[in-house]
Amino acid sequence: MINDKMQMKIFAAVISVLFFAALLYADESAHYFEQGNKFYKEGAYDKAIEQYQKVLALGYESGEVYFNLGNAYYRTDQIGLARLYYEKAARFLKNDEALQQNLGLVQMRLVDQIETPPRLFLAEWWDAFLNLFPISTLSWITVGLLWLFLTALAIRIYFASRGRGRRLRGITVTLLTALLLSALILVQKIYRFESEQYGIILQPTVTVHASPSDSGTEVFVLHEGTKVEVLRRTGDWLEIRLADGKTGWLQNKMMEVI
Repeated sequence: MINDKMQMKIFAAVISVLFFAALLYADESAHYFEQGNKFYKEGAYDKAIEQYQKVLALGYESGEVYFNLGNAYYRTDQIGLARLYYEKAARFLKNDEALQQNLGLVQMRLVDQIETPPRLFLAEWWDAFLNLFPISTLSWITVGLLWLFLTALAIRIYFASRGRGRRLRGITVTLLTALLLSALILVQKIYRFESEQYGIILQPTVTVHASPSDSGTEVFVLHEGTKVEVLRRTGDWLEIRLADGKTGWLQNKMMEVI
């Protein structure tokens, strides 16, 4: 039977191995990222792409990696892949000015210029409000508000027992309101993230059918770089919807999910 000292030694050894493995992993991904930046500055965009993809292969994700990868694909005129990685970067860098500018440059080069129907002002305002903070930031804000509310509530209860808790009522109510609003926005963003799925067309030309079959009626044609919403999957086929509301089916190999 293993005694307590031996258990502690084994535990310490495991922690040490995990710690150094994490350091090695971080160092390796940083090395590939720096190499990618070096090749990009030298104009060796294909080599830069290779290095950035190595970072992603390690399981590391960041807005900077996706953004730089999108830039490299844009420089090699691979518009579909450029938009794919810009859209991936937008999950981390939602309101980044340089990213939005580059997405605009890609948009101007697309064959399919799809017009979005006008939306109600309140819907536009709510979407803009939801996009103020990414999910990670909003999670920290919600947790922070929760702790502030609980602290204020505890202090109020303490002073209420001494007949002096009324002054803290306004602060407690304000914090509770902010907490509920933050939690509501967070739940809405998580729901959208989980339920809404988008993809980018990567083939030069794709025929969209009325049904999930090659023999289905051809309803329209899409081109590289077009963004579509994925509605459902049937075998190797995806039902998609465009920004203007048109729907149809295409094979999943024709696009990649963001």
